Amino acid sequence: MHPDSVPLAGLRVLVVEDHADTREIVELILAAAGATVTTAASAEEALVALGGADVVVTDYRLSGESGMWLLARIRERPAPIPVLLMTGLADINARELETAGFARILKKPVDPFRLCDEVRAVVRGR
Repeated sequence: MHPDSVPLAGLRVLVVEDHADTREIVELILAAAGATVTTAASAEEALVALGGADVVVTDYRLSGESGMWLLARIRERPAPIPVLLMTGLADINARELETAGFARILKKPVDPFRLCDEVRAVVRGR
């Protein structure tokens, strides 16, 4: 591991993913890099767990409401936090999603180093 790609110590990350295996893998990657990770299986559950998070990493297609719906609810808050989108959809329009307000768009499967780098960069405002 190169030093710049890992340290997430002190960051609170909310991971929103309806597939348990993927949710657990993303949680393990971020926790191994030092982040404090909370998980949610749906957008609705994420809104309840959102308090205190520095950044949200969400799937686009969730059971129930979508990652886009979650982004809209987060942007309505007085102090919105950055939201990274992970998606396995090949036909997704990244520019459209960035215009909607997603801080980064990551295609699944996500490289663990890139995931950590992007989370850190978004929180630092880069």
